[in-house]
Amino acid sequence: MEQRSGRRKSQLQRGEWDRASEAHSDTSATYVALPTDSHDYTMQEFALLYFRRPQTLLGQTGEAERKAMASLVQFSKVPIQESLLSFSDEDMNQQAVKSFQALMQVMGDQPKRWGKDELDLIYGLLKLCREKDNLRDEIYCQAIKQVTGHPRPKHCARGWSFLSLLTGYVPPSATLMPYVTKFLQDSSLSQELARSSQEHLQRTVKYGGRRRLPSLSEMRAFLKGHVIHQLLIHLPGGVDYKTTIRTFTVAAELLEELCRQMGIGDPQEVQEFALFLIKGDGELVRPLWPQEYLNSVLDKDVSLHSRRLDWETQLHFDNPTYIGTHFSQVQRDYLQGQLLVSAQADAQLARLAALQHLSKGLEEPPSEQDLLAYLPKQLQWQVNLTAIKSLIGQELKQLQGCSSQDAQISFIEAARVLPLFGYTVYTALRVSRPGLPSPSLLGLNRQHLILMDPSSQQVCCSIALKDLQRMHLLSPMEAEGSPGLELNYGPAASPETIWFELPQAQELKHTIAFLLDSEPPSP
Repeated sequence: MEQRSGRRKSQLQRGEWDRASEAHSDTSATYVALPTDSHDYTMQEFALLYFRRPQTLLGQTGEAERKAMASLVQFSKVPIQESLLSFSDEDMNQQAVKSFQALMQVMGDQPKRWGKDELDLIYGLLKLCREKDNLRDEIYCQAIKQVTGHPRPKHCARGWSFLSLLTGYVPPSATLMPYVTKFLQDSSLSQELARSSQEHLQRTVKYGGRRRLPSLSEMRAFLKGHVIHQLLIHLPGGVDYKTTIRTFTVAAELLEELCRQMGIGDPQEVQEFALFLIKGDGELVRPLWPQEYLNSVLDKDVSLHSRRLDWETQLHFDNPTYIGTHFSQVQRDYLQGQLLVSAQADAQLARLAALQHLSKGLEEPPSEQDLLAYLPKQLQWQVNLTAIKSLIGQELKQLQGCSSQDAQISFIEAARVLPLFGYTVYTALRVSRPGLPSPSLLGLNRQHLILMDPSSQQVCCSIALKDLQRMHLLSPMEAEGSPGLELNYGPAASPETIWFELPQAQELKHTIAFLLDSEPPSP
């Protein structure tokens, strides 16, 4: 963040939830095009096309050559002396030889070097695949070779555990992919880890693979078969949803699960929900991208919160969990003052209070203390409580017989007419542009960022997100001040600049990037 100096320049029902309760470039190894007439996609075929030809095979042809090449994709009890694939770079060849030795040590086929344990070796192999794209296919081929025809089941299982991890982190090249897929399909008939490897590889192809290598504790648990653990998702209204995730579960899968519990099947509507990561007491708040692997971001001081971020899809009140979840989020936003209501709008305030009261299944008029709890915080001492209490009595008579669920639906419908419904709302303490009120309410949705005067409820500035050119975090002006977010927008030749000062500047930046479908933050 840049330092600024001086003046800156221009319920849901708990029971319902309880019952519900990273692609890469090809290897630099020499490849030729596959024949288009016929091929089986076996590893033996791949070896014939792409493996280095050992000196012992020179001069052999036909069936003799085929049998000899088949041995290159089967278990070897001795280390290889040169890479399986042909590399023009001798350094790559030597690294391939060392990786094979490490793999043999992982599987128990060679003694481990002093000071090295299984986790160190696996971490080193995964790190090598992450840093050296052109060694990925080599290590894939080495792992497949060593689990093919291995005479010792326990050692073979270790090789499969490594392959299962590998498929979840990095994909093979497009050339090797069909061969790996066929190998896993054929092996899955008798090998459970082959089935999990298939699933991991499918996720890797779809979501890009985990961008961050696993911690040693996570790898240790994985190798022991502990791949499932419980997770708590915090929902609006103080409701928690318990679920389980696996080593390679991504945010999109968890969101789809949450939406299924609400009866949402439309992919477009699913995309309107987001998981927010909150670290500690809020020093980091950001939405998770659909392709982010949950185990890459979860930590002891991290919690996950779900909420609807976009409201373009038409609401449908055909599922009690859906209704309760939406009511809790809208009620929370209303009570926090994010949905503007005038202190003089007695009838509107009374109706919204009466519907909240009925949503609890209560029929008797609320006490004064209860009534205050039904009003936005900033209005509690500005309104005419006597007038509102009288109007609530009338509302309760008119709404007699209204069920708790119907009251929740009516509350959502009544809140939809409020000025900032459908926006994520922040308070901008200061704004750089002269003439704009400070503080202002800053509303954000998928199309626009707006500034609204909280007194007049008039929109005084609107910026289309598609016009944003650049965002930049600014450090606080004063020691105890808030950070800022600077936006450049408009035509590239003559962009305009505006900044806002608000405590949630970093969250705002992350959320705008998320709505624009920008790249996730680097690990």
